Amino acid sequence: MKNVHIRVLIILAILSLIGIVGTQVFWLDKAIAQQDQVFSYNVQVGLRNVVESLCESTGKDFPSSNPIEQVSANYFIVRTNDRINLQNLEYLISAEIKKRGIGQDFEYGVYDCANDQMVYAENVSKKEKKTDQEIPILKNDEYYFGVYFPDKSRELMAGFDLWKFTTAITFVVIIFFGFALFVILRQKRLSEIQRDFINNVSHELKTPLATLSLASSTLEERSGGKEKKYVQIIQKEVARLQRNVEDILHSSVVDRKLLIERELVDLNSFLSDFIQELKQEYHDKDIIWRLNVTNTKPALISKELFENIVRNLIENAIKYGGTEIEIKCAETSRKIEVSVIDNGIGIQKEHQRKVFNKFYRVPEEKHQHNQKGFGLGLHIIKSEIKKMGGQIRLQSEFGKGSTFKIILPNG
Repeated sequence: MKNVHIRVLIILAILSLIGIVGTQVFWLDKAIAQQDQVFSYNVQVGLRNVVESLCESTGKDFPSSNPIEQVSANYFIVRTNDRINLQNLEYLISAEIKKRGIGQDFEYGVYDCANDQMVYAENVSKKEKKTDQEIPILKNDEYYFGVYFPDKSRELMAGFDLWKFTTAITFVVIIFFGFALFVILRQKRLSEIQRDFINNVSHELKTPLATLSLASSTLEERSGGKEKKYVQIIQKEVARLQRNVEDILHSSVVDRKLLIERELVDLNSFLSDFIQELKQEYHDKDIIWRLNVTNTKPALISKELFENIVRNLIENAIKYGGTEIEIKCAETSRKIEVSVIDNGIGIQKEHQRKVFNKFYRVPEEKHQHNQKGFGLGLHIIKSEIKKMGGQIRLQSEFGKGSTFKIILPNG
């Protein structure tokens, strides 16, 4: 993944998290404000009913102006301008608050305007029973009483347990996002270091391998008998090392999104000539070759890549016991299918989806083979086919061979 893609991903993720947190805070604030309004409304309606009850008990008319005043978020005062029976007052306040679903403790007190002092105060708890005590009756007219809810804020927030839970989940998600981002950036850096290391080591190996190949060729010309046999072993192993280095270099190249030049290729003649080259190349092996080409339209491909793909598939087939190799080429709806079929050992079903992964090799105890490699061949093939706009599919049965079907766009 390119640096610009990672930056865009990080920015989008951060904006998303900010949006989630901002939305949650906004709606939490709105919900608290709404609950506060409902609480104030219920208290004021309840206190208004208290005033009406007090007026009815004394035969007085209800005050012409609104007797309820909200001094603060949790403090209300009520003007009665009449004598107050404190025992009735506490009962009426408690009854109205209970009727309106307010389960909070409250404090109430009566203020004497004439003497400018608080003449009575009481704390009413919903959890504790009241003890019987003598309560005075106030007979002067200039009184008002106040009701105070000390635990209002805490009680309101207690109704938002779900919001608290979702907020906690959001913070957990943010923490995991930060950790995942750290891991992604760290893995990306390690991947870049690994790729650079592989490229540097592979390039450094090419020069000494070329020197060894030249030196072994010179020794082969000057040696004979037993020494020549050893030189040939050296040449064989040097050639194997060169192929492995080329595979590694090729793998690092095909993983990059590079543009390739494609051209229209007549697969009829191309495959016919190619199969003849293979027959000459493997003349020392007892292999039965079959070619079945029925398409007529050219394919839009890279000739070099396509030849490398088919060659690698055939080399794999021979490597894993194939003695009958068949190449089929047919045209379907806007597609060209090229199949490489062999009668080799095949691949078990549980490994078929993994064989195209980079560095994946089927365990030897399953196939009972002794072929070495880095597990890059089929990964390179799939990457090259994808670059040409095609696909590759595998059909295989263990012990009965494999069919690799290449699907390419036609001209």
